[in-house]
Amino acid sequence: MKLKYFIGILFVLVILLSFIPKISGNLTDVKFYSTIDTTKIIPVKGVISEISNNLYKFIDKDGNEGRLYASNITNKEGIFYLKYNEYENYFTLKKFENNTFFITFPFIPGLEEKARIILFHVPVAWVSVLAFLISMFYGIRYLKSENYEFDVKSVNSASLGFLFCILATVTGSIWARFNWGSFWNWDPRETSIFILLLIYAAYFALRSAIEVEEKKAKLSAVYSIIAFVTVPFFIFILPRITSGLHPGSADDLSSPGGGPVIKSGMSFEMRIIFFLSLIAFTLLYFWIFTLKNRVTELERKKI
Repeated sequence: MKLKYFIGILFVLVILLSFIPKISGNLTDVKFYSTIDTTKIIPVKGVISEISNNLYKFIDKDGNEGRLYASNITNKEGIFYLKYNEYENYFTLKKFENNTFFITFPFIPGLEEKARIILFHVPVAWVSVLAFLISMFYGIRYLKSENYEFDVKSVNSASLGFLFCILATVTGSIWARFNWGSFWNWDPRETSIFILLLIYAAYFALRSAIEVEEKKAKLSAVYSIIAFVTVPFFIFILPRITSGLHPGSADDLSSPGGGPVIKSGMSFEMRIIFFLSLIAFTLLYFWIFTLKNRVTELERKKI
C-alpha cells in the first residue's frame, strides 16, 4: 500500500474515533460539581436496575454505585445526564442517550466536549517542533559539508514547521474562543507560539534578502540552529513555569506542577487515539517533506 493511501486511511480513522465517542464522567464528578453549580448536568455512562417505583440502583463505568431517581426509563444502559441531590443523597435523571459505540471519552473539567480538539491541536504542535528540529539537523549538516541538498532540506523542513505552527495557532485559537471567550487572550502559551512564529518568519525574510546562494545557505543554517535553541524554551518551559489559562500551566489544578495535557484527564482509549493522530500527522509531515525535496530538485535540474 502506498504511503499516501495509508495516511489517508489513518486520518479517516482518527477523525471517526475523535468525534463518534460520547463524553462520560462518573458519579464522583456529578457530586463534586453539585457543590460548585447546582444546575450543572454531567453525562455518565452506566447501567441501572430498579429498586422500587422510580428509584433505581445506578452503577457507572468505573464501578461507583448510587441511587437514581427517574421516571419512565425503558433503557437499562447508556449515557445518563445526571444532577445530584445532596440532601436526599440520590441522583436525578435529566436526559438519556443510547451509547452504541464501544468507548467513551472522560469528562475533563473545564473542557468537556471541547477536549476533542486536543487530538488535533497537540499533535500538530508536536510535529511543528519535529520539523524545526529536522531543519536544524540539516542546517548543521550543511555547515559541515556545504552540500546544497542539505540546505534545501533544511529550508523545506522549516517551511513545513512554520505551516504546522500556524495550524497549531489556529486550532488553539478555536479552542480559546469556545473555552475562554475570545480567539486570543495573550496566555503565556499563545504568546510563546506567536514569538516563535515571528522568529521563523525572520528566517524566511533573511533568505529572501540574500541573493548569493552560498552566503544565503550558510546564514540560514546558522540561523536555523539559533532559532531552534529557543523552541524548547517557548514550547515546553515558559508555559509550564508561568500562570495561565492553558492546560498544563503552573497553576493548572488538573495537572499539578504544570504537567502536559495528556496527563490531565485522558483515558487509555483517548490516549490510543491521541497517539494514532500523532503518528498520522508525523507521517503526513514526512510525506510532504519528501515531495517538497523532490519538487525542489526537479526545479533545480530544469534551471
